[in-house]
Amino acid sequence: MHNQTALVLVVLVFGYALVSGLIKRSYVAPALIFVLLGMGLGPYGLNLLDAGPDAEGYIVLAQLTLTVILFVQASKLDLGTVLRRGHLSFRLIAIGIPVTLALGALTAAALLPVLPWWEAVAVAAIVAPTEVALIDALLEDGRIPERVRHALSVESGLYDGFALAALLVAVALASAEGEAGPRQWAWFIFHTEVVSLVLGVAVGLGGGLLIAWSRSRDWLNDLWAQLATLAIALICFELAESVHASGLVAAFTGGLAFAFITRRSGADRLGAGAGPAVPNQVSDAVAQLLELLVFAMFGAFAVIEGWRDASWRVVLFSVLALFAVRMVAVTLALIRSETSLSSRVFMGWFGLRGIGTMVLGIVVVDSSGMAHKELIGQIVVVTVTLSLVLHSLTAPLGIRGLRPVRS
Repeated sequence: MHNQTALVLVVLVFGYALVSGLIKRSYVAPALIFVLLGMGLGPYGLNLLDAGPDAEGYIVLAQLTLTVILFVQASKLDLGTVLRRGHLSFRLIAIGIPVTLALGALTAAALLPVLPWWEAVAVAAIVAPTEVALIDALLEDGRIPERVRHALSVESGLYDGFALAALLVAVALASAEGEAGPRQWAWFIFHTEVVSLVLGVAVGLGGGLLIAWSRSRDWLNDLWAQLATLAIALICFELAESVHASGLVAAFTGGLAFAFITRRSGADRLGAGAGPAVPNQVSDAVAQLLELLVFAMFGAFAVIEGWRDASWRVVLFSVLALFAVRMVAVTLALIRSETSLSSRVFMGWFGLRGIGTMVLGIVVVDSSGMAHKELIGQIVVVTVTLSLVLHSLTAPLGIRGLRPVRS
């Protein structure tokens, strides 16, 4: 990444920081602002941003960003609480995610017949992950029932991990239709799923135990504990990649293991129900900073070309995946729940797509088994940009449409 590009990105972050509170009150996704700035400052605008000759720097930045986000999101989750009390979250995960993947694959196969079946499954997994935190004001607005906000947040935190697992299986099976045989793709699935999971759990547990041990002796303050948390996320990724497993799967499972051990140590030190022993302000800030930089580069080098080459079939699929598939999946997941109709519509509508879809698309582009990489890239561009624009514009209307009743 050239010095000029780095300087421009830093200036963008500084400028956004000065008006971040104002933007938050408008319910506009900060990612949308950075996409638009990237478009204006990229090669189709002022040409102040440069991804390099092969865009390798952008790919590394995107993977690093999702690694941190996956680990941080997973490290905030208390799966025990979700299973015991978060029945809305459990419904969205156990029912909503499989329905979304199945309907998305069927929709892709119907609208994009050029895609073989397992590539259609891969496309469904790519466009499935939600990221409600892109409009963080949604998670803090008191007019939205707390249970709804919690369910959307937990769903977003788990979606990337489930979608990534499904994507890796689809990539392996798509490769099996070419030169690879059953043994090769079975080994690929084992290596990317099981080996990655074991490594992630081992690093997450080990890192969490070391942090808890150090903090129990007052050797580690809150700031350095958070920096150590980020280091564990990167260790998960790099260790898995070094043995040709999936660094992203390892980061997600490592975050879950880290959450388990640090919550236990937090309860031991601070009392039952005290929550995690490691704060997360620094890790949250780093994750958001990296994410905004990725969106700026996305706007500069992907959006215009993606929309220019996209067909009406790609646009229609993206619209259906964003709204129709999501709405059906949420509706089915919440059948016979006590959630009001307005809350169900709200949850079905606000399934924002962002960094998860972008990086999962990169995973496919980097793989050797997919024959329609350009088409998949167009789907990623159209889906993410449509989501950022439409969800930003409709957020105030969606909140006002919620009925002031308990859901």
